[in-house]
Amino acid sequence: MLNKLASYNPKGKTFLALEHYSEHDNSLSILGLEVLLKKEELDITRSFKANSFQELAGYIKNIQKIRLVITGDNVLTKEVNNIGKDIEILSEAYPNLNLDDFYYQILKTSKKSFVTVCRKQYVDAIIQNYRQEKIIITEISLGNLKMAALVPYIQKEEILSYTSTIQFQDKEVFSILARISHDVQDYTMEGFAISSIYTLPLAIVLDSFYDQTRIFGNIDEKNQQLQNEYKESLFFKKALQYGVGFLLITLLINFFVFNAQYQKWQNLQEEIQVYTTQNESIKKQQSIVNTKEAIVNSILTTGFSKSSFYIDQVIRAQPTTVLLNSFTYQPKTKTTRSDKPISIKNNVISINGNSVDKAGFTTWLNTIEDLDFVDTVTIIHYGMDKKNTSSFEITINLTHDTTK
Repeated sequence: MLNKLASYNPKGKTFLALEHYSEHDNSLSILGLEVLLKKEELDITRSFKANSFQELAGYIKNIQKIRLVITGDNVLTKEVNNIGKDIEILSEAYPNLNLDDFYYQILKTSKKSFVTVCRKQYVDAIIQNYRQEKIIITEISLGNLKMAALVPYIQKEEILSYTSTIQFQDKEVFSILARISHDVQDYTMEGFAISSIYTLPLAIVLDSFYDQTRIFGNIDEKNQQLQNEYKESLFFKKALQYGVGFLLITLLINFFVFNAQYQKWQNLQEEIQVYTTQNESIKKQQSIVNTKEAIVNSILTTGFSKSSFYIDQVIRAQPTTVLLNSFTYQPKTKTTRSDKPISIKNNVISINGNSVDKAGFTTWLNTIEDLDFVDTVTIIHYGMDKKNTSSFEITINLTHDTTK
């Protein structure tokens, strides 16, 4: 479990490295390895393979820093027997290479150098594709140069990665040979097993702890840019979190400070509501009293006419289950016209309303028929109008009526 690395991060942290491998036919393989350093142990928590950026997004959650190594047909690697200045090594490996168009990395051993190059346009496009899936890349590597980080942990002269065969001699990289097939071989490293598919991502993680590989190149400038962008986004995220936290604390203090005043205001509002309701009720009752007083005064003024007497007797017998909509004494038989005399039904009372109890309605009709001045009661209409409510229309034929 690689106890040698525990001192570099005793609190524990999750690291994720990806190998981005593509071929000329645009087939894509993304190999991922997640490593957890905690309690003086380095453990591989998971490994996965994705064939698209969208599929990869499903594997990555809540991981802030992701290191990416690019391999495949668009990445070229050469070895030269020169360990001098970078410009000399580049000139020997790739004469006339335009550094404005290419990223490069150089691994120097005691006897030779390995040079890996890739077009900037290609690398930048890959980074943009990851950004579109909201995957933040903080470091880019090219080819298999960082396999040198596995030297202290695998006591073998040859190690396979997904794309290459790396040979070692005297604890240094001796050769990097491309593999045609992707045969899998398992290795054991201080207590845990690792497949050859994920050896390069593991090397990327190990190199981030223990910078033992002598790798240089102009891609370092790109990595610094990615680190700065990551720090800026992280700063913005934390500032936003702190800002929201400060706002919540301010609102909480404001709540406690003004809570007492709010309670007083709320109690006052309730008192005003009660007063308003009582005032409206008094006005409504006063209106009812005024209406009844007007009716009484009207009856007294008309000398208790027979029509009022009839109305009083019919309504007096009205049960609470019957609600009247209209009560017409001697209704008109025709529509009123200016060129025609008004025609009315003499000795007839027409009543419309609603009933919620058929038995109570029937009893009321029987009571009306028993009145001295009633000849007959005719039901014009009785039918269900709403749930448990029936509308009705009746006419009362009077035995005599001389009052008009």
